[in-house]
Amino acid sequence: MGDTMTNYFLKKSLENNLVITIVYQKNGRITQRNIKVLGIDGSRVRAFCYLRGQIREFKVDNILAAGFLKPTARRSIS
Repeated sequence: MGDTMTNYFLKKSLENNLVITIVYQKNGRITQRNIKVLGIDGSRVRAFCYLRGQIREFKVDNILAAGFLKPTARRSIS
């Protein structure tokens, strides 16, 4: 069920209410999505998907990579 690092990011998202980025493969298509994990049930993850704008279910084995969102650079107004 997924690799150790993927599971780490999924659990951190769930425990700390964090948005994470995943690379997900389904039906031969690969997408990058920002998600907030709502629950983990064995090999499935229930999360709010910001790409689709709704709650979705993801198979952990289809998550190719996961990580924390990189902070965006703030632009200063001069």
